Amino acid sequence: MSRQNQIFCDAIVESLTFLESDVPPRWTGHLQLPGEPRPIDILIFNLQGEFQAIRALCPHEGADLTHCPLLNENSLVCPAHSRRIDLKVSEFRVKELDGQFLVSLDTTSLLETAENRAGIASGRENLETVLQLRKEIDKLRQANLNQEKQIRVITQSMDVMLCESEQQKGKLKEKVLQQQALSRFVERVMDTIDDLLIVIDTEGRICRLNTTVEIELGFTGDELLGACIDELLPPLEQQRLAGQLPGLPWPIRSVLLETVRLNGYYAGEHELLGKNRGNAKSFYYLKSSLLHSEQGKLEGAVVTALNITEFKKREIQLQLSANVFENSSEAIFITDPQGTIMDVNAAFCSITGYERSEVLGQNPRILKSNLHDASFYKHLWRSLLDEGSWKGEVWDRRKNGEFCPMLLSINAVTDKRGQLTHYVAVSTDISHQKQAELELKQLAYYDVLTSLPNRSLFKNRFEHEINLAERNNTRVALFFLDLDHFKNINDTLGHLAGDSLLQIIATRIQHCLRKTDTVARMGGDEFTIILPGLTGISDATELARKLIDATTKPVQLKDHTIFAGVSIGIAIFPDNGNDFHTLTKHADTAMYASKAKGRGMFHYYEAGMNEAAHQRLLLENALRLAIEQEEFQLYYQPKADCNLSRITGAEALIRWIRPGFGIIPPDHFIAIAEETALIIPLGKWVLKTACLQANVWANQLAKFRIAINLSPLQLLADDFIAVLDCILTETHTNPEWIELEITEGVIMHDIKKATDRLHQIRERGIQIAMDDFGTGYSSLSYLQKLPIHSLKIDRSFIEAYIDDFSSNEAAFIKTIVTLGHVLNMTVVAEGIETESQLALLQSYGCNEIQGYYLSPPLPADEFQRRWIDHGIVGSIKK
Repeated sequence: MSRQNQIFCDAIVESLTFLESDVPPRWTGHLQLPGEPRPIDILIFNLQGEFQAIRALCPHEGADLTHCPLLNENSLVCPAHSRRIDLKVSEFRVKELDGQFLVSLDTTSLLETAENRAGIASGRENLETVLQLRKEIDKLRQANLNQEKQIRVITQSMDVMLCESEQQKGKLKEKVLQQQALSRFVERVMDTIDDLLIVIDTEGRICRLNTTVEIELGFTGDELLGACIDELLPPLEQQRLAGQLPGLPWPIRSVLLETVRLNGYYAGEHELLGKNRGNAKSFYYLKSSLLHSEQGKLEGAVVTALNITEFKKREIQLQLSANVFENSSEAIFITDPQGTIMDVNAAFCSITGYERSEVLGQNPRILKSNLHDASFYKHLWRSLLDEGSWKGEVWDRRKNGEFCPMLLSINAVTDKRGQLTHYVAVSTDISHQKQAELELKQLAYYDVLTSLPNRSLFKNRFEHEINLAERNNTRVALFFLDLDHFKNINDTLGHLAGDSLLQIIATRIQHCLRKTDTVARMGGDEFTIILPGLTGISDATELARKLIDATTKPVQLKDHTIFAGVSIGIAIFPDNGNDFHTLTKHADTAMYASKAKGRGMFHYYEAGMNEAAHQRLLLENALRLAIEQEEFQLYYQPKADCNLSRITGAEALIRWIRPGFGIIPPDHFIAIAEETALIIPLGKWVLKTACLQANVWANQLAKFRIAINLSPLQLLADDFIAVLDCILTETHTNPEWIELEITEGVIMHDIKKATDRLHQIRERGIQIAMDDFGTGYSSLSYLQKLPIHSLKIDRSFIEAYIDDFSSNEAAFIKTIVTLGHVLNMTVVAEGIETESQLALLQSYGCNEIQGYYLSPPLPADEFQRRWIDHGIVGSIKK
């Protein structure tokens, strides 16, 4: 039969047994072959991941190959005649499926073998003759006779064996009874042990335990028997034990058993998992040793576990107490009943300066400062003896001799019988607390920033001076000082710069005072001064002038030169009031009058000032509402070239159209807007409105430009450039159509920041004009650095001119015009009202003029009709 006709079928290996102890491990099983009356025994090996199978009996003489060693990893040697059997040359093909082995059989080959055997048997029967049959019959007869003899012998032997078996059975039964009695005895002994006792087999499975295990852990015996003992350990403890084991050549079924096997003995603390314990943890001290048979064969291990949960809690508590004692920030020392120091903590050594070895066995008197009298210590000991405790402040002496204030607490410690065993003292170094008390006292009466008296101390001193003045029939002056433009400095340079300025001003004020005078900081940028012992007010006037001179000098704050100044209000006792609150209020009112009249000056309180202050407050509130409701309108005053040939532009001037009051001029509300920072939203409205108007007129007159005034707060605000860009974009305004006017005072607030800001404006194509030139702190050094296009001569210089070309006023005007031309700037003269003023400026070559000679400021519609529609100045003037 050809190989092409071969037919294979899979047969399952039955009665499969794994022989782990043989080398290498193997499987035995039964395999039923087709055509065979009985199954055959086979062996299965795993050779490098492939399964090979051979017959379990040697085909030569039927020797058993089950436990034969493997040579060269692929051959067995028959123990009977040393025949080598190659595993790779096998008639069986083996594969594993779901834990079973399947053998692929060539049924064609097996059937051929069966047919051959049948044919041979048939041939022999045909060849044998009747003689062979006779021989067989004779042999059978003889065999029967022999069998009868054997049966008789076997019967006799069986009788003897049955008799001996009965005797052995009785002895065995007696032995079993003894073993059962011994087992019950051992169980009773195990159950009397308070510790947990567990016996495990060679695979770590629990095979015996005492009732203490069930009681402690909450499991029944049936639940634990057969389970691995590792299941009683938390996973982390299993991992810890496993991590301590070396690499082993066999699979690990129990880390606890392998730990015991590795060392022969094991002891350690472990948590054991209970059945119904919840989150409560129980700790046990485990001890384990190996268990061997009488022949020395390993049978497992015996594990005992002592419940040490309470001991662990006490240990933790003691450790915690020790840590608290040692790591406490308070000094702790313990003495015996006689006061001998037994122990101290680290804080005690740190605070007192003594080493631990220096104080053990000493009396606490080594800390005595001698600042307390005998009655102090008598009271202390009386309290300890009567009440068992004492607490209070005590001055001790450190090792270096320093006095140290301590908050001391001493408590008596007694045993269960109430007998005194120790004293425990806890002391806290309160040096910092004492220092803090002094500092709090300083804070309570002195200003932190300037170290000047604060409002509270100032009030006390002022009332004291009032009492002296009443007795001595003298006067007391109360000064109220407020820095000018301090908010601008704070907002533009930051609070640190503002604080530095306040400190410098405070020092300058102190240098102006007598020793008997008092200066205080009331808060913010407000200072008050007490000037006692006056008979008149000349001393007060002189001091006010000295203060203004001292505070108006420039202040250098890093890279910034600041020009500050103060406004001063003065109230006199008893002329303006008889108490602190009244005089303070009146001095404050007088100070606001100074600000309203131009700042940098002083005023005495007058009776009508309260009403003025009230009116100012009403005006401020009305201004806030006006900004919300946009009660404003822009007026425009034209500018023309000096020859009056054309209109060059206009200056936008704000007017407040207040309902019920009519038009409010700018000088009535701009100062208030700047003081309250309302100038920011107001200035934004002006800028946007003027840009919208510039879009209209610039398209009608070539080179027409609208000038817009900027306040210091606007220019120096952090977001001004962003606001400017937004308005230009929103109104679609060409930057060349507008001009921004600034004053020298704006620049002097912060020269560096203002210069940078002006360059940013110029980069956008906007022209810049310096307004009121000559009235401030004009300086060629910074004037050359600023991106200025125009100088506007202040109207005060034009008004001072009285038709005399040779006068000093004319010369001054000529100087400004010449300076502007030298600096390549356009010069504009404000306040032109007469022909002679115009003629003077024309003779000096002034570029542009502005003033009532041309026109007063006009609303937009009237300006349109009068100037934009015509544009030629000369014809209109005629």
